[in-house]
Amino acid sequence: MKLRHVLAAPTVMIAASLYAAASVVFTQVPLLNYLGYEFSALSALLGSFIAGFVAIGLMRGDIPEGEPGSRGRRAAGLLRDAAIANVALLLIPLLVISVNALFVRNCSFTEGIAFFLLLPVVSVLFASALGFFCVAHYAHPRLIFLLFCGAIIGYSLLLGYFTPAIFSYNFLYGFFPGVTYDELLPLNTTLVLFRLITLFAAAIVAWLGLIVASDVGPGYSTRLKGQHLAMALVAPGRRILTAAIALILTTIYVYRCELGIESTAGFIKQTLGGEYSTEHFIIYYARNSLTDDEIRRTGAEHEFRLNQVLDALALPRTRILESYVYPSPEVKQRLIGAGNTDIAKPWSGQIHLSRQSLAGSLKHEIVHAAAAPFGLPVIRASMSTGLVEGLAVAVDGEWGNRTLHEYAAAMRTFGVATDIREIMNFWGFAAHPSSVSYVLAGSFCKYLIDRYGIRKMMQLYRSVDYRTVYGRSLNQLMQEWQGYLDRVSLDEIDEDGVDAMFRRPSIFSKVCARVLARRNLEAHAAFGRKDYAVAESLFSRSYVEGRGFDALAGKLASALRQRKFDVLRSAMDSIILADERPARYLSLFVGIGDAYWATGDPEKAFALYDRVYHADLSEAQTEAAAVRILAMNADSSGARYLRLFLSDGGDFARVTIVDSLLTFNRDDQVLRYLKGRALMRLGDYPGAAGPLESVRFMDDDGDLEGLRLRYLGETLFCLGRYGKSRDVFWTSLNAVATEVAEERVNAWIDRCEWMQSHGL
Repeated sequence: MKLRHVLAAPTVMIAASLYAAASVVFTQVPLLNYLGYEFSALSALLGSFIAGFVAIGLMRGDIPEGEPGSRGRRAAGLLRDAAIANVALLLIPLLVISVNALFVRNCSFTEGIAFFLLLPVVSVLFASALGFFCVAHYAHPRLIFLLFCGAIIGYSLLLGYFTPAIFSYNFLYGFFPGVTYDELLPLNTTLVLFRLITLFAAAIVAWLGLIVASDVGPGYSTRLKGQHLAMALVAPGRRILTAAIALILTTIYVYRCELGIESTAGFIKQTLGGEYSTEHFIIYYARNSLTDDEIRRTGAEHEFRLNQVLDALALPRTRILESYVYPSPEVKQRLIGAGNTDIAKPWSGQIHLSRQSLAGSLKHEIVHAAAAPFGLPVIRASMSTGLVEGLAVAVDGEWGNRTLHEYAAAMRTFGVATDIREIMNFWGFAAHPSSVSYVLAGSFCKYLIDRYGIRKMMQLYRSVDYRTVYGRSLNQLMQEWQGYLDRVSLDEIDEDGVDAMFRRPSIFSKVCARVLARRNLEAHAAFGRKDYAVAESLFSRSYVEGRGFDALAGKLASALRQRKFDVLRSAMDSIILADERPARYLSLFVGIGDAYWATGDPEKAFALYDRVYHADLSEAQTEAAAVRILAMNADSSGARYLRLFLSDGGDFARVTIVDSLLTFNRDDQVLRYLKGRALMRLGDYPGAAGPLESVRFMDDDGDLEGLRLRYLGETLFCLGRYGKSRDVFWTSLNAVATEVAEERVNAWIDRCEWMQSHGL
């Protein structure tokens, strides 16, 4: 059949209409409206079904009777025509999305083409071969094709359910990264390898179809065709090829985890290598990432956090949980597909964290796992994303330096809060900035727990039926909660903090999120190598294309390391102050302040430090600003301190610098404090205790004194001196200024007492 006749066939014309309609719809949906991963992956899935039906429609009834050779040649020609037609049909979505690039920024058309070739093009070739095999072998090819597709997708769903990994590679859609906040997607050798495997699988399926079409007449039954195919595969002329194919497929399957295509629990455990058991946990960790003392403390922390969660949920016990602690986000990304996002799988009793995020995420993820008995069957969680995450945030209680209700009330006051009814479903939760969704859902759930009790919340967790559980609709409960928030005092929160924490775009409103995430990763790698000029160049390019906060932050940090202070000062004037909400960049003010201070403008530097200090975004930001304010008061020229603040060395180098500076003034409290903090971060707790004990900031800065005592308490805790640690935390209550700070101190006191009572 001539190609023009193939393209004019009714089946092909219907497919063309479907592609055109779907592509136009995609242009109206964020993330799908430019040539990138999301557009290509969805086009691959849609194209697989279309391609299979096109192949079946073009070939059904056309495989003739006659000699085997002529039947084989005719069948091969039909398969070729179907494959060409299906690839040609992909020009429709490619053309539509390319035209849409005139209206929507596409940061890397080359990368988009690469995704398009790897995902939809390869998928329709596989689906064409599968459709051909179904026509050749089965009496009802469309039904069988759908069953095959269901089995292929079902296999990936089973992997997501029964293995720790959240990603999947699949013949139909190519690759799915899992539901995660990670923006980075792999355009890497694993994806290329898997698509080559997909083409190999397509060739095998096509070969099997050609054997059936060539050797068996179309009038034979499916059973007889199957029997003949089995005998044909082991016939003298084919048995070597069959054995080679079987060996290759077996090798791929056996080494699928090593190739990065799958990641089973056994493979992850073997890769990490370490295992530690407590009463309620089996902890898997990398042996070289935690010392024996650290893994014992980690195990004790797991038990302490679980005890808190069980008390909060009114649960008497829980099953044994598995905790995977990865040595870095990069390793975690490679093994389960989530690098900077910690996850739990309630149905399997697993939590997955990186060593760096352990302290901040452990309790949150334990809530997900411990709440499993209250969830729906199979998934062991609520169908409402807002309830799943809101419960964890409410029980955890940790978010920034203010309470959940204070932040939620501030968002309402300053016009950031969205309708809680949107937040409680999956799409609404994901469509808004994560900080907004988590805090609002957490505040709402905490209100319901405090007002009506945990038992009703857990009933709601399973049913999502507000009226049955509370006797009120979601609208009525929302109004109650909002009325409560209107009475929350906001004396300690200003609009700066709200802008900095909550006025960030979600991934759906970011420009070229996937492309720029990869470029930023390259820039961060250059920064880590101290190749600051390259890092600045990459970050600058990323910022020009996407205007993203991360790119700007990286650019300024790279410039600061090169002592290019004018770059930071210029950014302050031309970018930050020109923005309608400059406070969104508040976390960059400390570095910009350093640039002003280094260029002889301490007044502007002080103003920036002071603004960060009073916004109180986080302990790290507040500490950095407070230390600089004290240092500036002691030496406004910066001669004593700027060398330290501008150093690009690690904590070990910082200790060396501090020691050299202390030779000139051993009573300098700022320097001694900074030495203690650096030693603490290095894990040298015996060395950190002395400097932290030797300073007092109460007369200079009560908030910094509270932090000092907290860090001293943590240091003593890590040394196993729980009684002394508890006493220091008790003393720090004299300096804490916020409800959250007091709650954190009380939690540490509880931790010390728990450790003592359990003989740890």
